[in-house]
Amino acid sequence: MERTDVQRMADSVLREYGVPMKVSSISAVASGWTIGFVGFHPNAPLLEVNLRCGGSSIHHVRESLKQSLSVCD
Repeated sequence: MERTDVQRMADSVLREYGVPMKVSSISAVASGWTIGFVGFHPNAPLLEVNLRCGGSSIHHVRESLKQSLSVCD
């Protein structure tokens, strides 16, 4: 899985669930990905999510993001 795939999925989850944040960083780590999110207003705190998904499917990344951001269908 490429960084651009993770970026697209993170943007999609934020948009679909109306989370008032944007992706600020994405880093590949040994166990998956670390994604940094920041709110739209000034002084918004940074939220970092560690996805332990390695080379898993886009579906797994999506579900991990939803769980980490506490959103559901």
